[in-house]
Amino acid sequence: MSDSDIQNDLATSKTGATMLARDQLPATLQLWRQPLVTDDDDYQEAENAVWEPLQPLFEERGYKLWVYNFGSLFSPGPEESAEVSSGFAYASPHRGGGEVPGSVWDIFEFLSMNALCRPARTKEGRDVVIRVLAVGHRGSDHADILRTIARGCLAFYSNNHTIPLLDTVEFEDITFGIFPKVGFRVEEAYGYWAKNSVGDIVDMLRQCLEDAFKDNFLVQWHPESLLAGHPAHSMPRVYLTDFEVAILFPQSATYEDCVASGIPMGGSFPDDPTRYKRPVPPDVASGETYNAMKLDVWQLAKSFENFQSTIPEIDKLLECMRDPDSARRPDSALALSDLTDILSAIPLKSLHIPPVLLNNGPCSIAV
Repeated sequence: MSDSDIQNDLATSKTGATMLARDQLPATLQLWRQPLVTDDDDYQEAENAVWEPLQPLFEERGYKLWVYNFGSLFSPGPEESAEVSSGFAYASPHRGGGEVPGSVWDIFEFLSMNALCRPARTKEGRDVVIRVLAVGHRGSDHADILRTIARGCLAFYSNNHTIPLLDTVEFEDITFGIFPKVGFRVEEAYGYWAKNSVGDIVDMLRQCLEDAFKDNFLVQWHPESLLAGHPAHSMPRVYLTDFEVAILFPQSATYEDCVASGIPMGGSFPDDPTRYKRPVPPDVASGETYNAMKLDVWQLAKSFENFQSTIPEIDKLLECMRDPDSARRPDSALALSDLTDILSAIPLKSLHIPPVLLNNGPCSIAV
């Protein structure tokens, strides 16, 4: 066999292996979110099967996928290198290192919400989350938005809470984004395990308003100043994780230009408005054009609907933010300005109080 024949055979073998791996992956972005389940498979098995062929691809690039435990939980493999802090995840010393929520142990677990994301560890021992951003053209807007505001100069502005896009991996028609693994969900800020004070929670709200696009937020750690017994000495940074149905307006756009119509759709979500699960205000449900910034504020405030600070000025502002009349509803800049003014007039110690949960249920700030 000639050298050219050997090279052709190797090329054919490599192409066959690549095609085989691609054939095992979901054909569409929607199927990544919700893989097909047969009678013989449960949903978790179907999710795990999606990522299994990708292990060699990511290992070649220095990312070792975490190991599946049970349910929807993943953790680093026992043979992994010693973990190194990346600056995005911390635990309260009051929680210690035991197997309890909010502890260091909790940082090294990952609860999968769907098959779009998987945790991994780099060769240097830093933990990341790999997320499917696009399949073909579907999701390309999401990837473009992240390349614009989660990398480069814009990523260094202090009021940009977008989680950094560390790297992208292209495989055939699929684009994967690599992000640092952040500590905890803002969803857990109250009504769950975290003993956060009103001051802790309102600071998270303030940061969300700095970048109010959607209600998918993570936080480095939960201050739990009620558990500490004093106001927090330092506050964690909140990160926005998802721009899947966001709209990127040009820098030259005025506030009046930032309009949209219809229910936000696209990405891995079905193209069926009846399957949209988030609440929407009347101006969006009407089918007419509306200001996209005011939708963000309404949905953010709506996710805090069962939170009561017991500080009248703060609770009144939250009510205004979820006003069904968009003309009376502030945009994010005005809401942030008002909240800043309110907080500047309140002694820090006055915020060191527990929140009140309305309707005896936790909020839902992240999906």
